[in-house]
Amino acid sequence: HPSGTMGEDPQGIPNNLMPFIAQVAVGRREKLSVFGNDYPTPDGTGVRDYIHVMDLADGHIAALKSVGAKSGLHIYNLGTGKGSSVLEMVEAFGVACGNPVSYELCQRRPGDIAECWASTEKAERDLG
Repeated sequence: HPSGTMGEDPQGIPNNLMPFIAQVAVGRREKLSVFGNDYPTPDGTGVRDYIHVMDLADGHIAALKSVGAKSGLHIYNLGTGKGSSVLEMVEAFGVACGNPVSYELCQRRPGDIAECWASTEKAERDLG
């Protein structure tokens, strides 16, 4: 968010990538653990659909505004519709804040998949 007042700053253990990266960037953590660097992806790290909280909120608002326009149940995937790797996100954050983010490559976690991102065509078509 342009004001810098919207985002995530968990006080406990974060449950997604961006707060971990941010905590390393501000010195709350020494380095980021990157789980898996041997996936069949361009840089070997997991690929996910990272959406900004404000874009997600806009999607929710658009969905709420569409209630009643069509009858029945409508399910939408909200996301960017494209994947970015963990290392791409680490690099982008470092560039944005002007400091590289320290990380270490670790073994994969059980159950993690190589790639996953949202199919957003229906949301784009119906919600704009």
